[in-house]
Amino acid sequence: MNEKILQKYIQLINDVDSSIRVACDGWPDTTVVSRVVTEAMNLIKKTCGEASDHYIRLKEITKGDNYHPDNATQYKGVIEAAYNDYRDGFANLDFFVRAEIFEDFLSMAEYLLSEGYYVPAASLVGGVLEDFLRKLCDKNVVSYQTKTKINSLNVDLAKAGVYTALVSKEIIAKADIRNNADHGKPNAFNKQDVEDMVKWVRRFIVDFSQ
Repeated sequence: MNEKILQKYIQLINDVDSSIRVACDGWPDTTVVSRVVTEAMNLIKKTCGEASDHYIRLKEITKGDNYHPDNATQYKGVIEAAYNDYRDGFANLDFFVRAEIFEDFLSMAEYLLSEGYYVPAASLVGGVLEDFLRKLCDKNVVSYQTKTKINSLNVDLAKAGVYTALVSKEIIAKADIRNNADHGKPNAFNKQDVEDMVKWVRRFIVDFSQ
């Protein structure tokens, strides 16, 4: 789990606490409450997912952008629940399910290789790698554009310290194979390159799904 994410949760919980204490003496700062809820929704969406009970509940409380200060205790309860589940490892179950799906696609790529179709196999493995990098960004709260490709995702993850420069270089090499496959350049790589790519991507997914 990411220590920065845990600290962000703690900060938001403390901010809500402050607004509740202010409410005891008067009307809490609406701007503060709105900021906390907005940041909490963004954090919960990335760490627990849009389908999580935490995210759905927070959206219900703030329905119609109604960040009413009187709901501060409810906001705190939802944020604390999300924090506890993330800390205890229950917020990333979808991440592990996705890892199993990735394995299915890698097995499909191995079948294509066994039949001699190393070019489409390279495209398939490249797609798996790209999708997994997006999941890594979500897991580590690294922002990216919807259509961002492997190299850009790789740069952002490396800058965030999710993995080392050596891992980043390997990903650049895999992205190059995928790009050549997608652009009809089968002579730029061979079957062995793709076999090695499958093995590396599988190991990478296992290592970073922990």
